[in-house]
Amino acid sequence: MDKDKLKQKFIRGNKKAFDQIYNDYSSAMYFLCLRYTKNTDEAADIMQDAFLKIYEKRKQFNPEKDLSAWIKRIVINTAIDQYKKNKKTVLINDNSFFEAEAEENELEFDYNGSKEILLKALQELSTGYRTIFNLYVFENLTHAEISTFLNISIGNSKSQLSRARKALQKVLELNNSIKTKLVK
Repeated sequence: MDKDKLKQKFIRGNKKAFDQIYNDYSSAMYFLCLRYTKNTDEAADIMQDAFLKIYEKRKQFNPEKDLSAWIKRIVINTAIDQYKKNKKTVLINDNSFFEAEAEENELEFDYNGSKEILLKALQELSTGYRTIFNLYVFENLTHAEISTFLNISIGNSKSQLSRARKALQKVLELNNSIKTKLVK
């Protein structure tokens, strides 16, 4: 079935079209959910909630737009909602910590294509660090967007990202599985 027909059938609530979309996108979205959680059960819960929302909001989808981007946005928002609901980690509201330096530092990875190693290291970070790191690095959100999503200050987002990078670097170095370096 071509993409335009699939989108139209999906919007009308066709079960086979939804199943096709689920089959096409579930693996990638599950991996995305794993980046925001510490375990597979939480990731599966987020993904299930996200695909329920996708189906419920199908009439809001504009068929002229990219379906994968729309699905990804819903999955990310669901992961963030889950983070807010289960907020076990308190983000430190410190607007001055490495504020200027946080923008300049970059963490470079030489991980020889091993997504699993990087994912495992990310899962060892605290929930707050992991969430901000994912939003900034993988989702390319600005600190202003992150602060709006998580209801924190921009400075807090910057400092948490800086701390997340350092924590991730420590985890990776301890595991000796990925060479990292903090670049200025």
